[in-house]
Amino acid sequence: MAVRLSLMVINMLKRLSLYTLLLCLVPLFVWLSAWQWNGNIVFESYEHPLYWLTESGSVPYAIITCGVFALLFLPLFSNRKQWILAVAVMAFSMVITQGVKSGLKNAFSEPRPFVTYVTEQTGSSTGAFYAQDRQARAQIVEQFYQTQRNVPEWIKGHYAKEVGYSFPSGHTIFAASWLMLTVGFMQLMGNKSSRAKLLVGFMSLWAILMLVSRLRFGMHYPIDLLISIMIAWLIHLGIFQFLAKKNYFKPTGR
Repeated sequence: MAVRLSLMVINMLKRLSLYTLLLCLVPLFVWLSAWQWNGNIVFESYEHPLYWLTESGSVPYAIITCGVFALLFLPLFSNRKQWILAVAVMAFSMVITQGVKSGLKNAFSEPRPFVTYVTEQTGSSTGAFYAQDRQARAQIVEQFYQTQRNVPEWIKGHYAKEVGYSFPSGHTIFAASWLMLTVGFMQLMGNKSSRAKLLVGFMSLWAILMLVSRLRFGMHYPIDLLISIMIAWLIHLGIFQFLAKKNYFKPTGR
């Protein structure tokens, strides 16, 4: 029994680490390519869907996303009781990861890339910007982007809402957490069905595009993404090691 448990924990570590590495390729590629966001970037019309994707991780839409994703798991569990327990784990994951994110943001107070650009262009400073309350910050951003005709209207509103700090990335932690939950539960239950593989593939693509959107829109630096991914990995490694030891979820054998 102990050997089987140890093997399960090792396999879980390998599986979660593999998909963590997949996400880490995004910031690593940006570093290797020497790409940097700047305020003169021209957004194309085909990038509009990327905006809606990034909004799926923004409040209040993130709550809807959580509900939809939780429902996607329903057919993959052997019974509704296990699914309800899994939803409780998902909720715990969201609360813990976003709580850690909020604490670290307040501790590090790192300006967003686009905020740095706005303050430079307006002759202000990031310190003065963040000394204002959120409403005042939003007004500063709105007033600035009203003069920027090359910036699409659909992203201007997003800038006005995202006037918090950069490090770590809440959207990245959100996306990485859902990918870790998907991979972790499928590994825990030994579910290798085509439906499970499809869900893992979908979550992987969604998470990768979420990371890309945060960089493309000037919300974060690559280091923000990398550390956020590692935070999600560590937290979910602990969650699934605990679940494996408790044996709450029986293998489906699919």
